[in-house]
Amino acid sequence: MNLVVDIGNSRIKWALISADGMTGIAAADLDKTSPTPLAAVADAIGGELIERIIATNVGGAAVAAALDALAAGCNARLTNVRPASSEHGVHCAYADPSRLGADRWVAVVAAHRLIKGAAAVIDAGTTVTLDVVTASGEHLGGVIMPGPGLTAAALGAETDGIGPTEPAERHASGVGLLGTSTNDAVANGAMLALAGGIDRAIAEVTRELQTPLTVILTGGLARTLEPWLDSAVSYRPHFVLEGLAEIAAVT
Repeated sequence: MNLVVDIGNSRIKWALISADGMTGIAAADLDKTSPTPLAAVADAIGGELIERIIATNVGGAAVAAALDALAAGCNARLTNVRPASSEHGVHCAYADPSRLGADRWVAVVAAHRLIKGAAAVIDAGTTVTLDVVTASGEHLGGVIMPGPGLTAAALGAETDGIGPTEPAERHASGVGLLGTSTNDAVANGAMLALAGGIDRAIAEVTRELQTPLTVILTGGLARTLEPWLDSAVSYRPHFVLEGLAEIAAVT
């Protein structure tokens, strides 16, 4: 049995991989202040015999140490997936692949291996990323934008009188885009800026490539973002885990 783990800035997702496919998909908040930040993963796998752990980690050094300890406790071989110049049929656009987030790399690999033709992956979480890969496996690069929470927090920190802002959980349209409170104005503005930027990037890339893009939407805020987008998307909530499972199958 293999375990795949996707460690983000604020959330952990994991699943078990066996001959029967992916099972036991779960998620938890990541508490970087805890002495055992991956305790939820350890509790979930219980007495399962884990031969190998395949992981992405953008949570930092303390979480990396906890991942090492988890693997040692399971007596499992640990593979930390890191971007490479060329691997799994994908050529990385970054001159220094180490500067690309491991979760973004895995999502690009998943897009190339699981999607027919050119593809884009939107991963919506604390930050929102968009990466594009061609049918031949050329990663063209990506964009990184602040998630709506970061945008609202920056406005609150740098201006007087805005205060805390709750995220826009529903899609507004027409005159409804115009907030009738400061909270609504900031929340709607954050979502409009984010969705507009993503839609513009997809349209520009599609026009230059002269080929349709299959757009995958994943991440913890995917369902919040989806109705704000004009671009047609396919929601795949476990896409990074799918990519880790693909990598596990060939390494």
